[in-house]
Amino acid sequence: MAGHKLFFALRPDEQAAERIARAAAAEHVARGLVPRFRPSRIFHITLHYFGRFEGEPDPQLVAQAMRAAAELVWPAFDVGFERFASWGREGARQHPFVLTGGQSLEAVRELRDALADRLVDHGLPAVKDYEPHLTLRYDKRPAPAWEVDLAGWTASELVLVSSPQGLTQHDVIARWPLQG
Repeated sequence: MAGHKLFFALRPDEQAAERIARAAAAEHVARGLVPRFRPSRIFHITLHYFGRFEGEPDPQLVAQAMRAAAELVWPAFDVGFERFASWGREGARQHPFVLTGGQSLEAVRELRDALADRLVDHGLPAVKDYEPHLTLRYDKRPAPAWEVDLAGWTASELVLVSSPQGLTQHDVIARWPLQG
């Protein structure tokens, strides 16, 4: 059986994901770049990555993560993006090309920090070093970066996702609404 990745995420609804893909494609075409993106159905902002597991993720880990998330009370908030950027060190095999931002993603950072605190309280490791982003594609070479003002979506739920390796598929294990 293929491995699975396990992570908490914020995901746009289908219409927002398509709007983001269209806007990002238009930005690419305007700069003479070919917009070859991951499917918009898997667009997301990862809040916490647990890692890759052989077979299914550990049920005890999933239960601990779910208990931690259930304790989180957080209001819904708007997500936006301020720049396209290409990440990865020189000579890397893959360079993620992402939408990211500063102030427009501050609420994501705050939610992520609160989630990390809950995870630690439940005995799970959580690293505080974090930069929110939405990965559009992976390239063999770095791509140019540029500023943009791109509306995202209203984040209204936190999800725990299992992603079977190599299938470009995200299976939502559980959902927690962000109130208000």
